[in-house]
Amino acid sequence: MEALRIVCPECNSVNTVKIKGQGEVIPCAQCKTDLDDPFPLEATDETCTTHIVENEIPILVDFYSTTCGPCMAMYDDYEDAALGFGLKVKFLKVNADVYQKVAGKYGVGALPTIIAFNKGEEISRVSRQLSQSELVLWAQSLI
Repeated sequence: MEALRIVCPECNSVNTVKIKGQGEVIPCAQCKTDLDDPFPLEATDETCTTHIVENEIPILVDFYSTTCGPCMAMYDDYEDAALGFGLKVKFLKVNADVYQKVAGKYGVGALPTIIAFNKGEEISRVSRQLSQSELVLWAQSLI
């Protein structure tokens, strides 16, 4: 079992952990938050970049706007898709209206745009609403 760098969803500190099995509670070394929190993280310019660059698990980032119909229609599907992945794939959400710096850094023009990253590198992107099953299949393909 290899050690992986995992960014805490609460305090954004980088933890080096050994994952033994599913459902395992792995606390953050700094704040003791469970690193296996499967819910999508609302990220800022800074926290999004930290998670993309520092995590050694794949990251899916949903760039959205609260005024975008397809973005809001996908909201629950994105949250539900994330629940099965825990420390396998981390799901982030970035409000592109508020956090324009990180959206611009990754060339996000259309919303919603979902970008997959692995070890800091963009590996694929989709600029349209996806269903829960499409999101799950995509996340599974990243593992």
